[in-house]
Amino acid sequence: MKFPRPIITKEHGSWAVLLIPMAVAAGTVGAFNVNALILVFASLGVFMSYVPVHSILREVLKRSPHWEQIRPAVIWGSLYSGIGALAAAPLFLQGYWFLLALGAVGSGFFFVNFVLTRQLQKSILTDLIGVAGLTLGAPAMYYVLTRWLDETAFVLYLLSFLFFGSSVCYVHMKIEITKTKKSDWTFSEKLTAGRLNLAYHIIVIAIVVALSFYRLTPAMAVLAFTPMTIHAIWGTYRLSSRVSFSRLGFALLAQSIVFSLLWIIIAHT
Repeated sequence: MKFPRPIITKEHGSWAVLLIPMAVAAGTVGAFNVNALILVFASLGVFMSYVPVHSILREVLKRSPHWEQIRPAVIWGSLYSGIGALAAAPLFLQGYWFLLALGAVGSGFFFVNFVLTRQLQKSILTDLIGVAGLTLGAPAMYYVLTRWLDETAFVLYLLSFLFFGSSVCYVHMKIEITKTKKSDWTFSEKLTAGRLNLAYHIIVIAIVVALSFYRLTPAMAVLAFTPMTIHAIWGTYRLSSRVSFSRLGFALLAQSIVFSLLWIIIAHT
């Protein structure tokens, strides 16, 4: 029997949502060791099992499931999950048991995302829930490097979620615009079409400023969000139904790298 082709997520941006928060946490701590590398491999295993497990659940919940159709998902889901579990074993042997709690929270987000995508299809809400699960890599990496889950771990998680949530709002705005096939937009129409995107970024900046005011982040933390905010505002002003989503994906990846570098520099200033 022929071995099935690998099942890999088609949402390429999700790799950045997984890995960048871990890089941000490692950069904040100023360390990266063997345990951190183990966490990356374990996280990748669990992350890659997401798509096949979704496929299995969708088929199982049907009245007449076709078991042969989900054979590839069962094989790859088991393989990915097994790799994730084996990779994480050395961390548990060293006493990093709070990773189980973070994993449970991530599984909760996974389940809620699955339920909502069956009812609402893909939406801003479901994508934000997915981001909330993936950005748990930030507190997980911080915990592995410091053995603490303190307010810094929470702040890193919050900042990572807020940043990647901005990409969700921006991309969904672009998706909705392409559906209109409209070429000419008045300024008021642009504001209406981009109101959620603009409101989100205003709220994010307000939250980051508030965190700085209460000394939970450096005073200059808002600078890490400035490039993405400018991009979102400019993108709203330059609205067009012609969107190259491949170019947009690379632009957002670049923004996430810039965000991580700026944050690390600011955190050590």
